Amino acid sequence: MVPLVGLALSLTGAADTAGQDAPQRLPPAYLTALSNYRAGDLTAAFGNVKELEAADLSEITGRLMRPDAAPGSSWSRLLTAAIMLHTEVFFIRAEAHPAPAYDPYIRSAHSLVRRLIEAGREGERGFGEAERIFARDWYLLLISFQHGRAEIGWSRAYLEEALKLFPKDPHFTLARGSDYEMLSDMRAGYLRTIDAQGGVRGQSKVNPDRELQEAVRWFEQAIALEPSLVEARLRLGRVLYRRGEYDRAAQQLDAVRQSSPWKELTYLALVFRGMAEAARGAYEPAEGFYAEARRLLPRGQTAAIASAEAAYLRGRVSDAGATIKATLQQPNKEDPWWVYISGEYWHFEGRLETLRKYVRQ
Repeated sequence: MVPLVGLALSLTGAADTAGQDAPQRLPPAYLTALSNYRAGDLTAAFGNVKELEAADLSEITGRLMRPDAAPGSSWSRLLTAAIMLHTEVFFIRAEAHPAPAYDPYIRSAHSLVRRLIEAGREGERGFGEAERIFARDWYLLLISFQHGRAEIGWSRAYLEEALKLFPKDPHFTLARGSDYEMLSDMRAGYLRTIDAQGGVRGQSKVNPDRELQEAVRWFEQAIALEPSLVEARLRLGRVLYRRGEYDRAAQQLDAVRQSSPWKELTYLALVFRGMAEAARGAYEPAEGFYAEARRLLPRGQTAAIASAEAAYLRGRVSDAGATIKATLQQPNKEDPWWVYISGEYWHFEGRLETLRKYVRQ
């Protein structure tokens, strides 16, 4: 851990020695916020910066963009810390009220990420593969956040940009498919699209069939890029089932059942597998898949409700009623399905912690 005072000095060292033409130093309160953030004192860090005026934040961002913002390799450490501090302040502001896409904190973080990538391409000291991965993971974090808020018109802008910067990345390809899958669940309405700088690009009418078709295409590409990406197979299996392609859906879902290291994904694969069987009238095997899912997660609501439906359709009305009643009486209402429908959001906490650890090292 870098001592707080030592970190602040290292981040201002260039300004101390740059002479009369040196740009204005970063404000001491801001440097303290960065130090607190790297030390893990998030409350103190956020308190020091969240009330900055937009003009002050713009000036700080401009200062951070310069190679002489910190000496040598310290510039990359300064940039990554600032990116995450500004990003997390944006998250706080977004939770308190609907934050616009042009919120100054996220615009600053976005500009600094772009600068980080540019510095790596220019071969600046301290910028290498680790910083490239940091930038990649930042885009994935933002997409996770936007999916959790169902801001598809905004997540698409970041995905388009990320795929240009990191072409053929299986995780962005998967996320793009999830974007289409989420929107395909809307039966009507319009999508307002926003660019990565916060400007409104326009709106278009939702076409569920087209969204499903695009979801299939992107999930298939993700699997081609990384065949072991079980989430892509799970999502592809579900959208194929929804398109009536039951045999192809079963193939993908069976692959998830046999290879997923996470019981939540296995549970969903079993539920979707049962749904595919039920859709073609094979209720007995469907109930078998639902029963297996319930053994894996005994309190799983989705499997229980699907099982009750299959029992009802087979004429076992009392069994169906008993299953529904027992499910409604459960104190725990959690089910992987409720996170699944939010696309990339179930990765949000893990991605946030990964980026925090990078900044603190």
